[in-house]
Amino acid sequence: MGGRLRRELFRMVVSDLVGDEPNLHAARLAQYVGLVRRSAVAHPEWTAQLLRWARHEAGLDYTARAGAAEFLSARLAAGQHGLSRQVIDSVLVDPLDPTWLLCYWNYFHGRTLPKPLKRGIGDAVRRLYTEEAVRQADLTWMDLRLGDVLNRVHPKPVDAAQSALFRRILDRRYDSSAVDATPVPGWKPTLPRPRLTGHTLLVTGLVAHQTVELVASRCDQAEIVRGADDLRKVVRGRFRRHDRVVVVAEGQELDRPLSWSVPRNVPLHVWDLAGREVQWAAVSRHRYRHDGTKEGALWALSLFEAGEQELWPW
Repeated sequence: MGGRLRRELFRMVVSDLVGDEPNLHAARLAQYVGLVRRSAVAHPEWTAQLLRWARHEAGLDYTARAGAAEFLSARLAAGQHGLSRQVIDSVLVDPLDPTWLLCYWNYFHGRTLPKPLKRGIGDAVRRLYTEEAVRQADLTWMDLRLGDVLNRVHPKPVDAAQSALFRRILDRRYDSSAVDATPVPGWKPTLPRPRLTGHTLLVTGLVAHQTVELVASRCDQAEIVRGADDLRKVVRGRFRRHDRVVVVAEGQELDRPLSWSVPRNVPLHVWDLAGREVQWAAVSRHRYRHDGTKEGALWALSLFEAGEQELWPW
């Protein structure tokens, strides 16, 4: 049962590489929160590693911050101590991360800040708040400013220079003439494009040439079938003990007939190139459908398969 929970949560986190951020969809966020809270109590060390990986390697900032907040909340509710402070600190890598985490906590859990939350944010603030951070991240239009974060968590400065900086941040918070910061894009990791081992059956519609070539270039061995109208029929007719099937097309659903065309223990990936908004990836064990135009699509394919074998990427 524990393995199933880990696989399901990992699958959901990976799906954020190829879908909208979970905060855009209440049902999706609620499902994620429920899985994180269960896993934080049942598998705390593994969940801590997952959330750190989500932020540092996958660049899933909202996913990691929300997960860390729920990790802490769930462990407090269960009377479990330890790890929460470290998890909070581990997912905060950008100067605005403490601000967004506090916004999340205020909205979902209220203004009372548990000690592990204050201390974890404080640890991050000591790392992240620099002169450059003030110039780039202390945006005057935000309701919650860097000075507000200092007032809420009361971090202890690392030295006299940082103590002076904290005083200037607090003064700036209440200075109506303060010059606005100049924001820069947040930090994002470069996502890998791994090799796909084994034999891949790659079935494509008429408009997917470039994407198909990208996938094929990363396959150890690929059989490509192009231009068919009935992709389900093609998959049924061409499947011959392949290690995976990838269908790349516009508006192709992962319905029951297509799913049954492939043995249930063989991964079936459907990449939608329709250009319409895909709310989030529709994923279950060995069955994945998502937006194939996302930067992380190829990596997600590899991660989905590794996760089913509990081969974690950290």
